[in-house]
This record gives sequence, C-alpha cells and structure tokens, in this order.
Amino acid sequence: MEEANKTIISVKNAVYKYNRDTEDEVTALRGVSFDIAEGDFVALVGANGSGKSTLARLLNALYVPDEGEVLVGGVSTDTGDSDKLFGIRRTVGVVFQNPDNQMVASVIEDDVAFGPENLGLPPAEIRERVDYALECVGMSEYKKGTPFRLSGGQKQRIAIAGVLALRPKVLVLDESTAMLDPRGKKEVLDVVERVRAEDGMTVVMITHFPDEAARADRVIALDGGKVVMDASARKALSDVETLRAYGLDAPLPARIAYEMRKRGALLPDGIVTAEDLAEALCGKNI
Repeated sequence: MEEANKTIISVKNAVYKYNRDTEDEVTALRGVSFDIAEGDFVALVGANGSGKSTLARLLNALYVPDEGEVLVGGVSTDTGDSDKLFGIRRTVGVVFQNPDNQMVASVIEDDVAFGPENLGLPPAEIRERVDYALECVGMSEYKKGTPFRLSGGQKQRIAIAGVLALRPKVLVLDESTAMLDPRGKKEVLDVVERVRAEDGMTVVMITHFPDEAARADRVIALDGGKVVMDASARKALSDVETLRAYGLDAPLPARIAYEMRKRGALLPDGIVTAEDLAEALCGKNI
C-alpha cells in the first residue's frame, strides 16, 4: 500500500480576532481546522470577509491564533523560539495580491536575491538560487532589467521568484492574480503548476475565481470565519447550489451542466471544466 503524504500544515480550532478586547473587536476566524499534506494543491475560497487572507497570514506566523493552534512541520507558529519562527517562515512562503508592494530593488536579479542574501548564504549559492527561481518563472532574460517596466503578470512572476529563491516547501498565493488581466493570470497559474509538477511543492491558492480553484486538487471554503466545505475540487466546484448558498460561483461549465440537468439532460456529476462538459455532451471521440 502506498504511504500517504506527510502532513506539513495543521490548523486546529484556530480563532483570530482583530481589535481584541475592545468595542471594535471582530472575530475573523471561528474554530478553523484542517490539515494539508506535502504536495497538496489546495484552493481556499470564500466571499469577501470570510477570513481567507487572515488565514494566509496564520499559515506562516505573520499572525498567531488567539485560540487554537497552527502547526508547520509539527512546530507551533506561536513559538517563543526565534530560530523556530525563522524556520516556519522559510518553510511557508507567501505571495500577496499587489506585486508592487513586494519589490525591494531596482534590478530584477537583485530583487530576487534579497531573500537569500538575508539568509546569509554564500554568493555562489545565492547566484544559483536566483538563476533557478528566474528560470522557474520564465523570466531569466529579464534579470538585468528593472521590475518597474514589467507588466502586472511579469511583476507577479518576479514576486513568486523572490519566494522560490528561499526554497520554501509551501507556496501560499493570497489573491495573487486578483489585479491581473487574463494573460497575466495565466502566466502566474502556469508557473504555479510548473513548480508543483517539477518540485512537488505544496500550494495553497487563495482565490475568488472558480476557474482558478478548478486547477487545484482540493477546495476548502470559508464562510463567516468557519470551514463550510472541504472536498475534492471536482466535488466542491460542481455543487452549484451549496456554493451559491455561501455567495460563491461555480465554474461556468458546472453552472451550464446544472441548468441542463434541471431541464432533463442526463449528465454525470462532477462536471467542472469545459473539457468535462464537452465529453459529457459529445463523447471522448469528438
């Protein structure tokens, strides 16, 4: 029997409050629990205010829970040990929504080198990591240029390269395509799938785009700071009625299949992609 992948992130009954113990207190997360195994590709979805971005910050100890626990590689993020905290932040790399906020240098290769330099690595290893990261995101030819003349998609690829240069085991994308046009989104998502396929990296992608979530293996949905769905992407994203109940959209092919079933069409469950729908309607040999 094939051995199951090892758990790399474990969230246990996590509660997080903003403005705690004041009249403006807001509870963003309410007893959230789930595990993520090494190599998983998880889409974290939810309406605005559901707690997605707060959770992203808990995963690499930018925030620590007010109640409950978050473990990264078996180590609690609420550790008083600075070396362990440093290790957690090397394990979980986060790419945020606005790439401009993540640029720290006027030359692209210097920007990507910033993280490894702060780790105190030897120059030869920094060079190797920068070249590796830029190659991963398809931006090697731009390494001597400035990031400020790039498109939004290219800037976000550089931001991802800066995280990849730290060699994290987990890549968290916090709405990282929200500000991009369709071409930029595709560039970023193609990079994510490439590094996952080649390096076996664990990916947590926070998104409100159902077509992006469909690329994942698993979907965790939040509503009001609670986990309301945790299932395979195919099962979760084809459940149109449940998604709508939580203010979420299913991918367009899933919505079309849903409406066709309501009108008597005999279509299988689990239709999520255009390919799924075409196969259901026309067969594999069309």
